[in-house]
Amino acid sequence: MTAKEVERISHKLGQKAEEFMNKEATAALAGKVIPLKAVPKMYIGIDGTGVPMVKAELMNTPGKAEDGKAKTKEVKLGCVFTQTTVDEKGRPVRDEESTSYVGAIETAENFAKRIYGEAKRRGVDRAGKVIVLGDGAAWIWNIADECFPWAIQIVDLYHASEYYWKVARAVLGNNPKRMNCWAEKRRTELNRGNVPSVIKAILKLSPSTEHEKEICDKAVGYFQKNKERMKYDEFRRQGLFVGSGVVEAGCRTVIGQRLKQSGMHWTIKGANSIIALRCCFLSNRWENFWETRSCACA
Repeated sequence: MTAKEVERISHKLGQKAEEFMNKEATAALAGKVIPLKAVPKMYIGIDGTGVPMVKAELMNTPGKAEDGKAKTKEVKLGCVFTQTTVDEKGRPVRDEESTSYVGAIETAENFAKRIYGEAKRRGVDRAGKVIVLGDGAAWIWNIADECFPWAIQIVDLYHASEYYWKVARAVLGNNPKRMNCWAEKRRTELNRGNVPSVIKAILKLSPSTEHEKEICDKAVGYFQKNKERMKYDEFRRQGLFVGSGVVEAGCRTVIGQRLKQSGMHWTIKGANSIIALRCCFLSNRWENFWETRSCACA
């Protein structure tokens, strides 16, 4: 079998996998699928990652490169997983083999329908607590507000810490000892959920250039906008995850390992076919997919 034939079959199967997952999501949204077991805590992780595209797919698409041209399209990836227990130290433990994925290169509006359908299929309405995890991207929290307004929203702690570290390096980088001491105090404050103190400390700094001021202003805006999502001490007392590591790992395994190899460039249609296959397989839905294919052919 030639590489072209493998590619053609993979894309065709990917389209069928997409149809299969859409059909199940539609059934869940219509109330035709009722999960047998309610779960104490359900997490919905959302993130985005770039995939290299052929030039034809990037026409009139602005990018971050120096020439202003885009090299990639963003794949929006979501995962749903559950938590039943905590360990002996009170840290959350993800239920084994409970993670399922959905994703595609598509608008935030269309992805909202996709992740909502998956959450419904997994029994979001019967979960004791629902938690949405993500970074500070506005489109993520717009989806959370629209689709899961009752959920607890948590900004990934690591992403939050990146903001005060950017400030520390920009304003205090010429004095490493002071920079590290200042950043350590912010780490302690943030871990305690004391976001107002982090903001106050940034405002007390004296940036010497317009660039440094822009970094400080951006960090202050970020912390002010997300302060309700950064109550890390309270979240930990509830035994909740405060990091979006599961969906970030998904960006590497579901997307990166297959679609971001050296020399690869994709069409949107081709990438979405492979993403559908990867999501189906890594969500442990492969056998169910093939059962439906067998029934359709019978």
